[in-house]
Amino acid sequence: MRLRHIEIFHAVYLSGSVSGAARSLNVSQPTVSKVLRHAEDQLGFSLFHRERGRLFPTEKGELLFKQILPVFEQLNELRNYATMLKSTGMGRLRIAMTPAFSLQAVPKALAKFTKLHPDIPVEIETQHAAEVSKLILNNTIDIGIVFEAIAAPGIQIHRIGETEFVCVSPAKHKVTADILDLNDLRDMPLIQLNAKSPLGQMLSNKLRNFDLGSAGSSIVAETYHLAKRLVEQGAGIAVIDKITAFSGGKAGLRFHEVKGLGPIRVDLVSRADDPVISYKKDFAELLQAEISALHSR
Repeated sequence: MRLRHIEIFHAVYLSGSVSGAARSLNVSQPTVSKVLRHAEDQLGFSLFHRERGRLFPTEKGELLFKQILPVFEQLNELRNYATMLKSTGMGRLRIAMTPAFSLQAVPKALAKFTKLHPDIPVEIETQHAAEVSKLILNNTIDIGIVFEAIAAPGIQIHRIGETEFVCVSPAKHKVTADILDLNDLRDMPLIQLNAKSPLGQMLSNKLRNFDLGSAGSSIVAETYHLAKRLVEQGAGIAVIDKITAFSGGKAGLRFHEVKGLGPIRVDLVSRADDPVISYKKDFAELLQAEISALHSR
């Protein structure tokens, strides 16, 4: 299929009519009909059938649309990028991170970055660690920020800092020692964290070694921030990363060092073939400073 075929097919699929597609693309109805017929002739099968005055995708048309949709989205992304280059003459910065970094470290770094580079458009989103790597490889983002990045072909990993696990408890909880051993958590209402991320897997394995893998609270939280909020509400205690623990409010909470868990890498990931551009380096350095400041508290 040619790019024009994809554009017409996409418009007809969404509008359900030739006339609607023509309006959305600002072309004539005969043009849409002609391009659609040409696409079907090349493919050797029908993309739509008419029912009650509307066009509905055939079974093969439906299957093809699922494959075309990401291609169409990439085309739109390319158009937007070209428009941005025309208007600014600069690049852009697309960032994805796991939720821990969205609470304080990245917002603070970006606030400083935008003052240094006011002409650089920035797009940010939060994702699970595995999704961040996929977005990097698909060229959907430029920089990913995760804990304990997993090496993969086409991915470049740059360590920008480290943190550690801490235990968070309500200030009035019976846990009062500043330094805890994992055995001290036994029989405590420990909020569990799922193992979808490398960090979650690391913690789950450590707790399992101390027979704590299924102990404590019946709550399993998806993110460390959610676990912290649950602790604030008195639902139990949690072992979370220090960056999440020290980001945002700390009133009513107590933080305890936990022995035996070891350090946690903070990694910046990018495509291996992506050139090092000065403004990306500036952002990385600003982020590194914010992470260091959080960790040193």
